[in-house]
Amino acid sequence: MEEIRRSYCGLCHPRCGTLLHMDNNQVVKVTGDPQHPISRGAICERGRFMVEHLYHPQRLNYPLKRIGKKGEGRWQRISWDQALDEVAEKLASLKEKHGAETLAFTHGTKRTYHWDCRRFFNLFGSPNTCGVNTICMCPSYATEYATYGGMVMGSEVMGARCVVLWGNNASNSSPLYLSAHLAKARKNGAKLIVIDPRRIKEAEQADLWLQVRPGTDLALMLGWIRLIIAEELYDREFVANWTVGFDELKAAVEAYTPEKVAEITSVSAELIVQAARMYATTGPAVIPFGFGLDKQGINATQCARARAILRAITGNLEVSGGENFSMTGEVGKIHDWEYLELNDTLPASQRAKQLGAKQYPIFGFPGWERNSAANKKLPEGYVAPPEAWHSNLAHAREVMNAIITGKPYPVTAAITLANNPLLALPNTKRVFKALQALELYVVVDYFMTPSAAMADYVFPAASTVETPELWLTGGFCVACPQAMEPLYERRNSYDFYRGLAMRLGQEQYWPWETVEEVYDHCLEPLGLNFKQLQNQPGIFGAREYRRYEKFGFGTPSGKVELKSSIFEELGKDALPQYREPVWSPKADPTLTEEYPLILITGSRYMPIYHSEHRQIEAARKKMPDPLVSIHPVTAERLGLAEGDWAVISTPLASIRQRVKLSDAMDPAMVDIQHSWWFPERDPKLPELFGVFESNANMLCPDDPEFCSPEIGSWPHSALMCRVEKEKQS
Repeated sequence: MEEIRRSYCGLCHPRCGTLLHMDNNQVVKVTGDPQHPISRGAICERGRFMVEHLYHPQRLNYPLKRIGKKGEGRWQRISWDQALDEVAEKLASLKEKHGAETLAFTHGTKRTYHWDCRRFFNLFGSPNTCGVNTICMCPSYATEYATYGGMVMGSEVMGARCVVLWGNNASNSSPLYLSAHLAKARKNGAKLIVIDPRRIKEAEQADLWLQVRPGTDLALMLGWIRLIIAEELYDREFVANWTVGFDELKAAVEAYTPEKVAEITSVSAELIVQAARMYATTGPAVIPFGFGLDKQGINATQCARARAILRAITGNLEVSGGENFSMTGEVGKIHDWEYLELNDTLPASQRAKQLGAKQYPIFGFPGWERNSAANKKLPEGYVAPPEAWHSNLAHAREVMNAIITGKPYPVTAAITLANNPLLALPNTKRVFKALQALELYVVVDYFMTPSAAMADYVFPAASTVETPELWLTGGFCVACPQAMEPLYERRNSYDFYRGLAMRLGQEQYWPWETVEEVYDHCLEPLGLNFKQLQNQPGIFGAREYRRYEKFGFGTPSGKVELKSSIFEELGKDALPQYREPVWSPKADPTLTEEYPLILITGSRYMPIYHSEHRQIEAARKKMPDPLVSIHPVTAERLGLAEGDWAVISTPLASIRQRVKLSDAMDPAMVDIQHSWWFPERDPKLPELFGVFESNANMLCPDDPEFCSPEIGSWPHSALMCRVEKEKQS
């Protein structure tokens, strides 16, 4: 007899509600949960993969210890207790020899808990957690806190009269949420502006499509700001009463005339003017967050600043149908992730050792401490405090360099959880060299990945349906129920970190035996526990607007800082200014002779998610090979046809991908898929699952001249390449 259990999907970032259809205690089918208060029965292709993900024969099910050389593929199955004992003993020894800062951590998009990692590292004494945050929402997160005291995660798309999709391929990156909300907004008559170098699905439906040259979005934003100020289309009352630095901003953007911006961006001056006027005069308007701006390298941080400025001067902050922070009410009383991180336990002496913080202070402890101090001036729960795992990290390049060189001090151990640094971080060969050099490398994951294959210990992670979660944002809190006991010896990340912590003298800080007990503690201020929350739709804050009129903004001045005092205090540009990308046809014409095409990478594509799901047969049938999209005219000139294997090269490296003909981009552009590796290939060196063959990050540089000076964001777009037909051997 079939049994149905409520659960949730964690195969990408959201936690959509699911129903698991069980037969003899086995999941046989997954459908959407129509009673779920957020997803309301909708699930995407990835959610339907849960059955295969759960029972896949390649899943990691037991702790493994390396018994051969690194990358040799020889493993011994051991118990959790033995694995934790040995890892803890090695960590204690390395800490005694080199100091706590010798331990680093890499993490990726939130597939597991993150606060537990930060709690463990703070108590261990290391400031060196790092990952893809530098190009994944954190430029926006840290920057928006510095600008107006919180990150806008509540763009009210369905209530907006104008939606600007800027670097946001909604139908691929958020099909169940942003894309669905956009469709409803359009039905209600909302205008749509799409800014993307590719003719994505939304561009075909837009009122205006601005086909911007990759990497030049900041110049376009500054042109919009200049026009809005010059034509007095800004909200004069809001600017006068609730901003600082307006006159300085006006002077800073004066040079960005429509004609100059057209020359930089390849968008016509007429279209620039038309789009800026439409956005400024069709309120309320929103510019939902998009990853496309965060991965632009040298301009990424100031893109986030300029977007925040546009939202503010047009009067779209904290208005119905506009851009909103968290909601007030019961949600604000819950003990949140920043509370659980225990950041205050890491002493100043260790904070000062954070790798990369001096060069990129906005992203490290200096910026986070200032954003936190400003947030604390507001009433508790008014705007969620900045989480450290989100906006206070070591710089990955500096961590890799320290592992390789031992300077400025030895980094000899690392933990990777729900991350695959050989696929997630740029300059892959450098990352590989660093993983080889580690004395202790520990990985917790679902599958054996190229990075896990280089580890000393590998622990099996539980799927989301095998562990509970509290889905807590600034606006709502929903209990995500565990549907089944973990199969084999899989465990969640809390069990892993608590297991290490109890062996390393942190017992008093981990009083809860299970993560569900942690959630009970988080909900105590509301008189609830986790099981009780599971039996109700969730907790939703009361929507209030113009709250700044009561309490101001969570910045040092209490106002929106068009000129950022935090940036200025930390020695970075307080007002946004455009920089030409290092590898571009305008910056280096001689480079263009050898590498004539503009390259973008990292585009999202269903049903693959980052470097995940390549083991899933249904996903690989839809996407069997890595693809490079080329305009038909360009392909013909290069002697390439659909399905050919092509070699894509930058000054850093070369990879191979299959040709896909597409007129969605300019003939001077190519678009390559990211994070490709091949689980069916040999896991041992030198092949290592083919990680060096088609991996886009092989082509991406991360040296300082390519990175944003405030945060250190490296470029995944706005690069230069050449494409050639692969020679047959």
